[in-house]
Amino acid sequence: MATGPDCIIAAIRDALAQPLKLGRRVVVGLSGGLDSVVLLHALAQLRAEMALELSAVHVHHGLSSNADAWAAFSVSICDALAVPCHVVRVQLPDATGKGVERVARESRYAAFESVPGDILCLGHHQNDRAETFLLNLCRGAGATGLAGFPKARLLGPKHMLRPLIDLPRAALQAWATAQQLRWIEDESNADCRYRRNYVRHQVLPTMAAVFPGVVQVLSRTADQMQEQAALLDRLAVLDAGACRDTAGYLSVQCLQQLPEPAMRNLLRYELTQAGIRIPAARRLMTLAAQVVSARSASEVLVHFDNVGVHVWRDHIWIDRAMAHMPPFEHDLSPGVSHWPDGQLRIDGVLDADGSLQVAVIGQGQRFQPRGRCRDLVSELLREQGIPPWVRPRLPGLWQAGRLLWVAVLGWSDSASRQPIAQSGSVWWDAYAVVCL
Repeated sequence: MATGPDCIIAAIRDALAQPLKLGRRVVVGLSGGLDSVVLLHALAQLRAEMALELSAVHVHHGLSSNADAWAAFSVSICDALAVPCHVVRVQLPDATGKGVERVARESRYAAFESVPGDILCLGHHQNDRAETFLLNLCRGAGATGLAGFPKARLLGPKHMLRPLIDLPRAALQAWATAQQLRWIEDESNADCRYRRNYVRHQVLPTMAAVFPGVVQVLSRTADQMQEQAALLDRLAVLDAGACRDTAGYLSVQCLQQLPEPAMRNLLRYELTQAGIRIPAARRLMTLAAQVVSARSASEVLVHFDNVGVHVWRDHIWIDRAMAHMPPFEHDLSPGVSHWPDGQLRIDGVLDADGSLQVAVIGQGQRFQPRGRCRDLVSELLREQGIPPWVRPRLPGLWQAGRLLWVAVLGWSDSASRQPIAQSGSVWWDAYAVVCL
């Protein structure tokens, strides 16, 4: 890679050479800080040479009292360069259990994905990568975590690039000074109560005093970890191919034949491919232990944030609806209501006297479907192949505490002989249940 004053331009030119063959609308993630300001100005200088359709996106999190000023600054430097700038204001959800930094990051990337463009360029540099490596190392991360953020990946339909990832912050600082650029400083970046800031201001300088090239070494090690992570993914794909049943799902019995490290690696890969975040290595180890000890009649649950992962009937099932609350009990009326596991549609007039309510089935109810014997609802649904965690969440129609209709099972034997079951229609449209 080029060094000296031309290293910034050369790095960006090299990073964009291939992706530009797929589209020329380049979007810069612009915070207004040094990194993104350097990236914006360098891309503006390359705009004519590389025929770029350049724009920028600034995400307004509203976390700082200076947030409005930062947005205005970002718009002003874009105006000076004749670059369109989208300011996206986000409302951060509750950060309980995640932390403000993670929630802000997730919201930021969702905003990046929402703006039009073919290529998204971000200003992360070598120091950012070294900091991430140390943070993940202290969390006990494996190869994937130690690899940190990649130089390039897909973000929805966009190609996301980090053209400056192999350059130290000092190179960006020198280029910005030579170009007489202005940028903003986020006051929170100096607060060492945040772990990243502590690593940046305390840990890395101390290490660099003893090991002068530590930032470059850690970044190079992250590169090596990316190679290791890619090899582990390749192994997982090979193992998965040998462990799938005729329906294409992973078989728990086959997984049990793998060495446990290989099984954990396969589970990690499959969960990640399904978009499920693994909050800690011990959660993955818990799931692997449950797979090892699973029996055909057992059902176990492991939580991955707000997603449930179940081992049941020789498969691993994904329950994304675990945290979704079903509707409160309400009077029956025509229309569609949304439930964690499907949609309930009522057509026509079923309840002329207003005596019917819609509510979850819950636990322990007995029911006699038309033409069948009376039994526990859970047992009747089990016979229909409905997973145990879905059964109590399904809707039912009730009259004076008596269950007259159950999703999947239909009308009770007594209700089907009454006019109530003839005057309209009840439809249950179940969502697909997902297995790995």
